[in-house]
Amino acid sequence: MTDPNDGSDEPDRPDETPENPDQHENDSENPTREVRTDGGEVVTDQGQHAHQTPQPHSPETPDSRNFGRSQVTHINTARPTESTNSQTDCSPTNFAEPDSDSETVNSTNGDQLFSGAVAVDDVVEFYLDTNPWDVQPNTVTAYRGRLRHFQAFCTAHDIEDLGTVRPNTLDEFQNYLREASPLVATSSIKGCLAALRKFLQYCERRGVFDHGFHKLVILPTVSKHEGQDERWLARESAEEIVEHLETYRSFTKAHVVWAILAETGIRQSTLYALDLDDYDAEERYLTVVNREESGTRLKNGYDAERELSISADAARAIDGYIQENRNAVTDDHGREPLVTTRNGRLQKSTIRQYVYAWTRPCATGQDCPVGEDPDTCDAAQTNNAAYDCPESLSPHPVRRGYITHLRANGVPTEDVISERCDANPDTIERWYDLSTESDRREARREYVEDL
Repeated sequence: MTDPNDGSDEPDRPDETPENPDQHENDSENPTREVRTDGGEVVTDQGQHAHQTPQPHSPETPDSRNFGRSQVTHINTARPTESTNSQTDCSPTNFAEPDSDSETVNSTNGDQLFSGAVAVDDVVEFYLDTNPWDVQPNTVTAYRGRLRHFQAFCTAHDIEDLGTVRPNTLDEFQNYLREASPLVATSSIKGCLAALRKFLQYCERRGVFDHGFHKLVILPTVSKHEGQDERWLARESAEEIVEHLETYRSFTKAHVVWAILAETGIRQSTLYALDLDDYDAEERYLTVVNREESGTRLKNGYDAERELSISADAARAIDGYIQENRNAVTDDHGREPLVTTRNGRLQKSTIRQYVYAWTRPCATGQDCPVGEDPDTCDAAQTNNAAYDCPESLSPHPVRRGYITHLRANGVPTEDVISERCDANPDTIERWYDLSTESDRREARREYVEDL
């Protein structure tokens, strides 16, 4: 079995598309932005390329007889997607790090691409690479996975020119998702359709369809708990992992990553954004700061800025890491990251890898729940394969388990959990709270019993 202490940057689980909107790095709400159906937003073009918002009394579904290929060609105002280099330590037990996390930007001229026949695959790739809605890179990744289903549908139905897509084509695609795609959950199908709506809306701007065509994509209704991911790491399990690392891998990167995640329930992107100066050792707290101008935008922008108190144990882990193992380096923007590699800031992919590696039961000496031998199990041999273990978890279940623990113990959601974990109360109740009614009842008892 490999030592899960060190890891190289790698992509997350293939085809893993979280349905929880809070898992995406979406932009924060802004008066000049249009809210997306999947929780993000769209940069509203204020110039000649912007479409006028339909009046309140306009029909929700336009007359399908008027929809077809528009004769108007708009100029693309999209911006290239952000490119980030992946820099981490290499470990003999892991694969070498990739040269870059960035996608190659499509060099095809936009005006040429949208003139004449519009090739489905080419325009989808152009759309994703130029990122016209200005969403976070991992949201683009989620869109890419969801739009692949539409591309597969077009291939199966010999649709090469996007401009030939008609209202009945959209109905056929919805049937395809339900009957011929690997998607099962209604929430997954809804995610694909929401991504297609945004793509079609962009195509309207480029003159492929008449304005409003995207509204013909009808999103299915998902019940409150349907599709809810119930994978979460119990608080006791998180504490056991931290204690194991403190005993056997004290003050390593893995130790400090786990100490912070288990202590605060923050997102991996928030941990990635922390600088050395954001840690106050004397007062024992971390300051979360939005620094989008230098590469570390928080999921909810400036609204996500806050101070997080931490325990003496977590502070001791951070102090020990800084004194013994932190590399005295700066990142590409001249900032001093809190958690580092030899080359700069510890990448989010490596944070994920540490979580996958140490949530394998065999990593902390426990018996394998599925009966595998750690000496021969493929998932136990390298950290790059850790996510193949059916028991391993990504960082989000750690956050979910932390929030569930707070809720089960009666910690106020709106005043404390929401502020500490940067999630609105409705999102917490729907996606994070996996405690039972009896758990919450007993937690409330101590608040009222002695009154």
